[in-house]
Amino acid sequence: MNIIPSLLPMALNLLPFLVAIVGMYYIILKPMVAYLEERETAISQGLQEAEKIEAQIKERMVAYEAELERAKGEVAALRAERRAEAQAAYDEVLAGARSDAEAQIEAAVKKIDAARAAAATALKASSEDLAIQAAGQVLGRQLAAR
Repeated sequence: MNIIPSLLPMALNLLPFLVAIVGMYYIILKPMVAYLEERETAISQGLQEAEKIEAQIKERMVAYEAELERAKGEVAALRAERRAEAQAAYDEVLAGARSDAEAQIEAAVKKIDAARAAAATALKASSEDLAIQAAGQVLGRQLAAR
């Protein structure tokens, strides 16, 4: 019995094994490694692009927020200006209405005073006539007005 193997059968058995290993390397392992490297490159490029886009978004957000704050300031100033204009118009209308009301009140007071004076005069004349008649009935004779 021989413990040392013979080289020819061992080489013949090793040859298909080596051919299978080399074939698998070129058919499976090499394309898989290339695919994984390409995938890793695509992922890293995608991450870099995502970071760039995120940085651009942050820059735009800062610009938009600044523009929004500026617009809010403009709106607040415009609102204050319009409010002041409206208050001035309100005050003007109120002053006009107040002066018209005062004029109407003054005219009404004059009319009332004139009516009061006319009523007082009529009442005085009427009271004198009544007084003469009442005195005439009490005295029993006719009195003459002065």
